[in-house]
Amino acid sequence: MYNCEGKDLIDVLDENGMRTGEILSRKEIHALGKIHRAVHLYLFDSKNNLLLQRRSLNVDHYPGTFSISLTGHIDAGESSSMALYREVKEELNLDPSEMRFHFLFSYRQDKILNASYIDRQFNDVYVCWYPFDVREIQFNSNEISELKMVPFVQFKEMVFDAKSELAPVYLNECREINYFLDSNSLKVLFKHEM
Repeated sequence: MYNCEGKDLIDVLDENGMRTGEILSRKEIHALGKIHRAVHLYLFDSKNNLLLQRRSLNVDHYPGTFSISLTGHIDAGESSSMALYREVKEELNLDPSEMRFHFLFSYRQDKILNASYIDRQFNDVYVCWYPFDVREIQFNSNEISELKMVPFVQFKEMVFDAKSELAPVYLNECREINYFLDSNSLKVLFKHEM
């Protein structure tokens, strides 16, 4: 949802993740430290390589570091899955109707990046295996400077290496992803997609 100035509008949530009825712009929600919701996607290709994005030097947080495959705020009036579909289309230029997304978990994270950027959000975490060619992805160079495919084994090493180029905000989440993707039950469930 957008306001009359074309700015993203986001639902403000309470401590339990329920909508309060208040709607603010992305800038306002972070400046005031209001709780909101985002989607995170770990996108693997058919060879079990994970798509990572190097954040542009122009972005407002963690410039120049690697981020997970996709992140995005959930707009006002939008569900988590609707936001995921929208973000896949907007950020990666892939057709989400051809993809099968699996919700893994949701968690709350609070980070104060600076006085005007207080990030308090619930993150809905998804995973997907999809046969794509990274060279076909068109991205916004104002937000992303590079796309990189890394084998899952290398990603696991990045997560546990304090000197890796992975944005530190994702470290706990990535550890949980490793836990779930290493579990036998998940491998059986997604075997046909991996």
